[in-house]
Amino acid sequence: MHLESVHKATAAADMSDGQRFRVCAEGLELTITLDDKWSARPFAQAVVAPFVKKYNSRAAEGQRQLCVEALKTVLVDGSEVARTVIPLPSSSVVPLSAARVDLVFGEPPPTQMKLRVSAADVSIKMTLDAKWLSRSFADAVVSPFLTVYNKRSRVPRTAEQLVEIHVDGVKLENFKAVISSRPLLDAVGWACSEVDLFFSYEAVRAASVLPAPTFRRVFCWTRADYQQATELIWDHKGFNRADGEEMAKAIIGATPLRKLKYMYLYGNHLGDEGIASLARALKHEHTPALKELHLHGNRIRNAGLIALAEVCKPSPKLSLLSLHDNSFGDEGLIALASAITAKTFFVEAITLYANPAVTAAGRERINIACAGADFTIPTPERGPVPFIPLDHTPQRWVERE
Repeated sequence: MHLESVHKATAAADMSDGQRFRVCAEGLELTITLDDKWSARPFAQAVVAPFVKKYNSRAAEGQRQLCVEALKTVLVDGSEVARTVIPLPSSSVVPLSAARVDLVFGEPPPTQMKLRVSAADVSIKMTLDAKWLSRSFADAVVSPFLTVYNKRSRVPRTAEQLVEIHVDGVKLENFKAVISSRPLLDAVGWACSEVDLFFSYEAVRAASVLPAPTFRRVFCWTRADYQQATELIWDHKGFNRADGEEMAKAIIGATPLRKLKYMYLYGNHLGDEGIASLARALKHEHTPALKELHLHGNRIRNAGLIALAEVCKPSPKLSLLSLHDNSFGDEGLIALASAITAKTFFVEAITLYANPAVTAAGRERINIACAGADFTIPTPERGPVPFIPLDHTPQRWVERE
């Protein structure tokens, strides 16, 4: 498809005097002519926005719509241009000798972001709308968190005392400059879901050490207790990544648990290590009757989901696996999809909303593998009957007629 789009400074402007080049993306090619007035405007306004408008007007029904904010990469005559130059005048981005500009679009940025922000023993969930997403990391995250932290902690802290910030488990380099000078989305990315603030290097070292397990202090069941159990309600117990190994030992030590149908483990802090350890106890040989496995809200990243998919094989035939409100992305989800396709992991329905790092590619793969993959946030018209969010009370997931 070849279309023509021309910007004129005046109705009588001569197009032959302007800069002329092709703009291509998503199978569409436009030829754009910019006069001096438009060449002086920001590249996003002069080139990207008109292309997006034309593309969306031509898009077939059901085809995704583009937006300027979703622009990921710009290539000028095949050479990638740094994204930081996009706000500059078009003439600074596209030289006069250029013949072709390729635009690569990704997922549109979120209209809101949900974060779990933690420091020491204080952890809160924050929901930031578009207004807050445009602010700096310091204003949108650090300051509001410190307001809560200083009310709960005996030792008040200030932003100046921060020594490290970890975003989804990865240290944020040069954080002092980043958090104050750049908008939140530019500082940490739109897929961020967890932020850990450290006010001392001792706290940084402590976070790297495997914590002591607490599972055995909470549950002192006998082998007979496990073998008679139809459900294990272990949600919101504060279990950490070391407890996954203790849980696995308890289950395997009483194997097989032929009556166990429901496992509620949501709202803990098992993380990747805990899930990887627990996965070996979730094979069909240990829990053959298991129907529902609730793992949402456990800070599971890609490594944890990959371990669940690869270690737990063959899995029991699950009717429901809840994985929403975690931190994995496409890599982990595609590994799970591959295991389902290979018939080593069996599940009918999966809840997957509130995993912001998952993109269209990940959603497509899991939707192909599992017809019951669900990214829709439950509403009062859909969910357990009567509607009680899964984050509160163990419920059997029943769809309304």
